[in-house]
Amino acid sequence: MRKRRIAVTLAAVVLVAGVVAGRERPALELIQESTQTRVAQADDGIDLERLQRGESAAPKADPFARKDPAPKEAKQAAREKPAAPPLPFQYFGRITENGKTEVFLMRGDELLSVAPGQTLGEYRVDQVGAGSIAFTYLPLKTKQTLDFQ
Repeated sequence: MRKRRIAVTLAAVVLVAGVVAGRERPALELIQESTQTRVAQADDGIDLERLQRGESAAPKADPFARKDPAPKEAKQAAREKPAAPPLPFQYFGRITENGKTEVFLMRGDELLSVAPGQTLGEYRVDQVGAGSIAFTYLPLKTKQTLDFQ
């Protein structure tokens, strides 16, 4: 009985070794064939280069970089004093009667006669000279001059 067990065990080992050795080769060949089939199927009308993402030329933002709460332009604007808008007046002419000179200005379609000390909206007439009129823009207390001749 002992010889019989050894013979059966030996036959089983040979059979298992033969099956394992025989199955390894076809499995590798099947894997190679299936890979080639997939590559062949991928070439059917699909442009694989269009699916790849190219690298961006622009540098990526640094997540650890210190960020300013306000842009530089906003900081510069905050440092600069606000400026008065350009004068809305145009010189129209002047009349001298009995030694008194009257100067006329246009603001849009409106004709105005101006004299020193007069307030015209946000502007005060400070001085009327021979070739210029001095104004003060009241919200900012900024001096402006309208030259004429």
